[in-house]
Amino acid sequence: MIGFDFPIGLPRAYAKAAGISSFPQLLDVLGSPPWEEFHLVARHASEITLRRPFYPATPGGTSRGHLYSALQLTASELRRRCEGTDAETLFWTLGAKQVGKGALAGWRLLAAARSRDPGIALWPFGGPLRGLLDGSGRIVVVETYPREYYRYARPSAVRHPRWSKRRREDRVTWIPGLLRWAESLGVTWDAAILRRVEEGFSGGRNGEDEFDSVLGLLAMIGVVTGTIPAGEPGDDPAVITTEGWILGRPPVSGLRPESATPPNGVSLMPRC
Repeated sequence: MIGFDFPIGLPRAYAKAAGISSFPQLLDVLGSPPWEEFHLVARHASEITLRRPFYPATPGGTSRGHLYSALQLTASELRRRCEGTDAETLFWTLGAKQVGKGALAGWRLLAAARSRDPGIALWPFGGPLRGLLDGSGRIVVVETYPREYYRYARPSAVRHPRWSKRRREDRVTWIPGLLRWAESLGVTWDAAILRRVEEGFSGGRNGEDEFDSVLGLLAMIGVVTGTIPAGEPGDDPAVITTEGWILGRPPVSGLRPESATPPNGVSLMPRC
């Protein structure tokens, strides 16, 4: 199983408007008519269409209103159920909260990988996680969101009123909780990696990504060993056809997901 910290799925309202019935099927035809311009970020509002929805290519004279007007969809309709109400709209490509560029890069990566190995499965589109992790050796791709997993390692108190994962000294305060969580999962560490973790990860810009990657990886281990529910809501057809789901995020419906069978290996890639 491999986890990626970028959206894997499309808002249901957009999928319906664009005539998309399956997100995996869309991945398989990206770059071919009529989806040959999907990856081109619109430079001007006049270029935005349902088949070229990402905007804007550069700042200056742009607004989210251009996107909503061109697609004839509201901000809430451009979010997936698993994203709640505070996420940035998927196709917007500017600002600290934007995920549009990461989604584009990630989807092209997944499309290329699936063209080489059609057996790669996307969760939850390919079925419940327990069924996908059946020991067959297939690669199973899941969407992770590290902030969802902070609760498992959060310290009892933070040093700064405005904690930031970008500051190494702030990350260090989380390490005891992170190590306790890892121990509860039966995780053992490579000595060099453990030293890096105990130091609060790298001091440069990569430090926050390393922090998130390790938290995401521990959550994936928690899911496959059964200590964290996968979270897949089986009551919503749109989730398993077009929208997808964040691994480990509880379903709004409160349905109890199936427990997962551990795979041969687990890895996680940080958000693009």
